[in-house]
Amino acid sequence: MSILARIMTLLGLILIVVAAVLLGKAVIDINQLHAVASSNRSNNFASPVYNVIWTAGIALVGGLLAGLGLGLSRRRAPVLHSQGQHNQDLPGQK
Repeated sequence: MSILARIMTLLGLILIVVAAVLLGKAVIDINQLHAVASSNRSNNFASPVYNVIWTAGIALVGGLLAGLGLGLSRRRAPVLHSQGQHNQDLPGQK
């Protein structure tokens, strides 16, 4: 596993954990806003929409980085092509 793949995987996993924590905070904020709205009190609460959008964006970037890091970490067998010959012919193809 190359160092770049490890860094990308670790950073992606950290961002996914951060997104999960922010999602929990957004759920609490939405529940508070719902409680205020249902009790007909008029307090000025900040809209949680932007927090949810940021959380989704962080989760997206974290997932992409983790996926890229894991994809880069797989070792692939080298494919040799010399004069039109392949390493192995697939069954049913000639």
